[in-house]
Amino acid sequence: MSPGSFEESVRVRRGDVGIHVSQWGAGPPLVLLHGLGTSSALWKHQIGPLGAHLRLVALDLRGFGRSSRPTAPGAYAIAEMAADVVAVLDQLGLERAHLLGASMGGFVAQVVATLHPARVDRLVLAQTSARMTIPRDIVESRIAVLRRDPMERYAELVAAQALAQPADPAVQRWLVGILARNDARAYEQVLVEGLGRFDWTDRCREIEAPALVVVGGRDLVIPPEGGRDLARRLPHAALVELPNVGHIGYAEDPSAFNASVLRFLQEVAA
Repeated sequence: MSPGSFEESVRVRRGDVGIHVSQWGAGPPLVLLHGLGTSSALWKHQIGPLGAHLRLVALDLRGFGRSSRPTAPGAYAIAEMAADVVAVLDQLGLERAHLLGASMGGFVAQVVATLHPARVDRLVLAQTSARMTIPRDIVESRIAVLRRDPMERYAELVAAQALAQPADPAVQRWLVGILARNDARAYEQVLVEGLGRFDWTDRCREIEAPALVVVGGRDLVIPPEGGRDLARRLPHAALVELPNVGHIGYAEDPSAFNASVLRFLQEVAA
């Protein structure tokens, strides 16, 4: 059994919302924040390599995985998800932690780092940007498919867009399996309230934490320029480009991704 393979799960409550948290490994804490439509299952390829050096704290963000799916208007604002992260830190007794946010999780990480700078050591922002970049017509077409087709069909479409093609069939099946477990209503509400209203282009300049921005050279969801722009805006940022991956680089090329993350955290800590 690898050092990071034993999972411990807890549930953190903030108001009426329960947040499922999975933990692996030991060492400095690294909070993992997944993207739209996924869950803590997204970090399969990070558990062993990163859990050998770090205490991994992976949230199922509200609406996904084993966390609650609230229905109130505004429940899926990125600020609400950021407040959930702080609640998790509080309950686990973590004064500070590194944050790794992918895509939408990167939005959440930016808000936490801006509003709660004393709680954040270092940031890894993977295949994300300072604002929602998916064109409105694509968002509307996705909502139409969500309402018309079974979630399994929607999952196949999203996975095909997210992965650089031709994709590894095993990775594509794995991603479809995660996406297919979504609740369509919660997914749509997050897409509209969370992603659709997010713009941190000015406020991200306030982030004090050192940051590593990771971009995928073949990312069609958040194209590389979105990550480059974010890196330029952040006061203390390094940029790594993985040339042959799409939007899920941590699964498409996990060796390069994990090495970049560990190198960044260890260099900054030295």
